[in-house]
Amino acid sequence: MIGKSVSFLAGHKKLVYTLFVLITLATLMLTLLPPRHISNSALFQYDKLGHFLMFFGWTFMLGFSLMIRKKKLAPLLAIFLTGTLFGISIEVIQELMPYGRTASFWDAVADAAGSFTAVMLLWAIQSRYQAYLKPILSKNTIKRRNTLDT
Repeated sequence: MIGKSVSFLAGHKKLVYTLFVLITLATLMLTLLPPRHISNSALFQYDKLGHFLMFFGWTFMLGFSLMIRKKKLAPLLAIFLTGTLFGISIEVIQELMPYGRTASFWDAVADAAGSFTAVMLLWAIQSRYQAYLKPILSKNTIKRRNTLDT
């Protein structure tokens, strides 16, 4: 089932790019809007889980977008650092905003944990489901990866 999902996403680049943009916009809206617009929801009782899931989704879609766009294996460390820095940047911006948002170290930790988990999933996909990614990955990259594994 995972292989079919990977194959589906690899074959629908526009969907992947659209999801990435939508997740980016949702993340920015949920983290940067004034608290009076969003804090009435019971969802915010699970704030750290929300941060984890947002940055998991954002980082995963970033990494998968890079895999299908560049047609080679994703630079996992760079993707993790980008997701983590995005989360930290949002926390800094929240602290600088004049309408009651504050930075939280634990939100940044949840963001980094989500990014790390997404990178681990991307690594597993690259390692285990190369056959489903072959249409998008160049043959040279796969050959080079296989020679490194032996």
